[in-house]
Amino acid sequence: MEQMSLFGNDEVFIVVDLETTGLNPFEGNEIIEIGITEIRNGKIVRSYSRFVKPEQEIPPFITELTGISNEMVANEDTIEQVLPRFRKFIGSNTIIAHNAKFDIKFLNYYLNKLGLEEIKDYICTLELLKKVSSYGGKNKKLATACEYYGIENKNAHRASSDTQATAELFLKIRDKVDK
Repeated sequence: MEQMSLFGNDEVFIVVDLETTGLNPFEGNEIIEIGITEIRNGKIVRSYSRFVKPEQEIPPFITELTGISNEMVANEDTIEQVLPRFRKFIGSNTIIAHNAKFDIKFLNYYLNKLGLEEIKDYICTLELLKKVSSYGGKNKKLATACEYYGIENKNAHRASSDTQATAELFLKIRDKVDK
């Protein structure tokens, strides 16, 4: 899983970030926002995000963290409507995420629930940071790595801003990974 080419410029990578109602889909937590940033030929070419209407109310602490309220998602499509289009868009491209285990756990839970193909190929920028000996950040959090590498993430904990920052981080560190 996860050992994809980091150095080729002709590949397409899809950076993904989710905002959710909690930490575990197996405990009823849901996806409320999906963000995508596409990297093609070593360049960021587009970003996109959309809200997802959950079945349950968004907890107040999640609204405080993300700024996403129940009113914002009230008229959005459900995960059953959004995820098939998302999976089709990804196709066979490699996913990139910061702390990918979190996002992949949610995605695969809902993909399985809908009978869609799981995500198998992914790259985790958090794990890549562990292999960059020149990284001097105090921890591997996205905010810390962005600060260290001078990447602006104006709206942290929002999917589109986080995917843009993760894409920039990936492009900065992929050639610094200790082989």
